[in-house]
Amino acid sequence: MLCQNCLQREATVHLTKIINGQGMQMHLCQECAQKVQGFGFNFNIYPGMATHFLQALFGLSSLNQTGQSVSTINQEKCPGCGWTFAQIQHAGRMGCSQCYDKFETQIEPLLRQIHGGGVHVGKVPKRCAASIRNKQELLRLRSRLQELVQREEFEEAARVRDRIKELEKLVGGEE
Repeated sequence: MLCQNCLQREATVHLTKIINGQGMQMHLCQECAQKVQGFGFNFNIYPGMATHFLQALFGLSSLNQTGQSVSTINQEKCPGCGWTFAQIQHAGRMGCSQCYDKFETQIEPLLRQIHGGGVHVGKVPKRCAASIRNKQELLRLRSRLQELVQREEFEEAARVRDRIKELEKLVGGEE
């Protein structure tokens, strides 16, 4: 889409202004967006702003509920990068991919709080949609198997178990 102002560059800024219930949209290039009057706003970013924002969003603090420093309580370090959980909290990001495994017990509750669950349910890229569907089906079938065993419906449980084995072979081959 071309910029509505200069009609030369690609529109990368899309603005909507609503006044008295009436919406007005503008699609502008970066240069024209900086010049347009009536849509002005300032967003000043200072160093560390993203970190502070994420810490506030996650409810992270360097102190636990008793007021003790988390860094003195938890000195465990990631085997990959050597970061502690306190450093991750301070930075607002992981040090490396191994941090997810090392600090899973601390990270998972935060993700559940932010996202409302621990399982991705949104859009997925087409190239991995089948893999994700199979993994979700596996989770559902395992839960179903437990229910069937508790109710002592063993014939149906055997069918579900066989389906789980089939899916596990598929999922194992995709990774």
